[in-house]
Amino acid sequence: MLKLDLHIHSECSEDGIGSPKEIIKSLKKRGLQGMAITDHNSVEGSLRALKVAPKDFIVIPGVEISTKDGHMIALDVKENISRRLSIEETVEKIIDLGGTPIVPHLYRNMSGIKKVKLKSIINKISAIEVFNSCSTPQTILKMVNLAKELNLGGTGGSDAHEPEYAGYGYTVIDTTDLNKDTIISHINKKKTWGEGVTLSLDYRNIRMVKSIKQFFQRGLKRI
Repeated sequence: MLKLDLHIHSECSEDGIGSPKEIIKSLKKRGLQGMAITDHNSVEGSLRALKVAPKDFIVIPGVEISTKDGHMIALDVKENISRRLSIEETVEKIIDLGGTPIVPHLYRNMSGIKKVKLKSIINKISAIEVFNSCSTPQTILKMVNLAKELNLGGTGGSDAHEPEYAGYGYTVIDTTDLNKDTIISHINKKKTWGEGVTLSLDYRNIRMVKSIKQFFQRGLKRI
């Protein structure tokens, strides 16, 4: 059984800190075997991670894309994808690059896509994020129930923006194979799920306040 945090931000996200090497160190300390760095609209962090990761640690290159309809994670891609496209166009771009689209943090006000938009891409995706350490327990339950209702697989991630919080959420894969392609295959076959520990209310409140401040600093522009 493997555990990988498939939603992490590094210093290559405008709202993140920490190098890929620091994130890997934190994850290994928590007993995880791999990760995907999914910085906002940039694959730079994940490409750096590929260069510094030890041989016994899986790195899946990725990115979290800001679409017109909310955020979308692309796994197994090494190229940036234009932001502000529709969710449908974004998913097509991910697939064209040979990547795997994952819908993160549904129901999040500022950045989650809506259920009606999810249904517009339902035939093009295999999994949604069913565990996000920065989401509330009530929201996580809704994501779990929706994945089961729609017969989708699940992923999990910490959504950490600092290395010390990486690994609180993770994806469980029933294999011991450290090959990246094996992990992607399990996701595409709907054979993965998300688990973990919700970050404290105090920390989630700090993150929310920081996000709101950054929103105003960007001139009311979302990431």
